[in-house]
Amino acid sequence: RFIVCPQLARTVQRCLQGGTSPGPQPVLLECAPGPGILTRTLLNAGVRVIALESNSAFLPNLQSLENSLDGQLKVIYGDFFRLDPLVTGTVKPPAMCSDKLFETMGVAAVPWRADVPVKIFGILPQRKERNTLWRLLFALYECSSIYRYGRVELNIFISEKEYKVLTAKPGEARAYQALTVLWQVGCEIQLLH
Repeated sequence: RFIVCPQLARTVQRCLQGGTSPGPQPVLLECAPGPGILTRTLLNAGVRVIALESNSAFLPNLQSLENSLDGQLKVIYGDFFRLDPLVTGTVKPPAMCSDKLFETMGVAAVPWRADVPVKIFGILPQRKERNTLWRLLFALYECSSIYRYGRVELNIFISEKEYKVLTAKPGEARAYQALTVLWQVGCEIQLLH
């Protein structure tokens, strides 16, 4: 599950860069870039990208691209959707801990009133999609994991079914639920495209 259409990559790049204020731009963490179509589009637009890839088949191509650039791209073997696993002991890649990831990215914690230090882009895996949304939500309210570093902008492709749940209004019997309320209270949810 990654972007292979150049036209879609340009659309995503415009959405990710839209509304950015002048000054230092946030780092973009791209989850599972695959063959790197979006990665190249973002790099060509001048965006600094951290590519977090869990499929070792795509790593050589991405690392070759990283080596041809001067620090604009950093490739890390890992899986964003397996960040901060609930296990004790050593964490084995592609799972990883957020503190190690942010240290590698060179991103320091900032107050919640500061600008967004990191934008995250990814395609939510359809398998266990609801569980992943709950995990991200719990981390938000605990100010743990990725939210320990300040506000984070999540730009994720999710299924239409889950989008309808997250954006449901009171009275929509099947869609409006605890997940809806908690996401709407904690975040501004927008349909970007």
